[in-house]
Amino acid sequence: MNALTDQSRAVLARGVRLRADPLSGEPLLLFPEGILPLDATTHDILLRCTGDLTLAGLLLALSEEYEVEPDELRTDVVQCLTHLRQEMLVVW
Repeated sequence: MNALTDQSRAVLARGVRLRADPLSGEPLLLFPEGILPLDATTHDILLRCTGDLTLAGLLLALSEEYEVEPDELRTDVVQCLTHLRQEMLVVW
């Protein structure tokens, strides 16, 4: 498994989709084996996992939205993406 670096470009794995719950509007991650309800932060991260942004670009975009330094977000974003990769929901 490749390590996540500043140049890594995360994308949703094949068959994985972001959707809103039709009843509540809450964000969900749909995948062949099930459904994962998302908190707002994870949803914001995954919205940017299109392959267009590197990890460094993703951190910059999130830091601008949340008005914090990218390094303050790094640990949480890397942990989130690493966990989702272990679950085979994202790839890079």
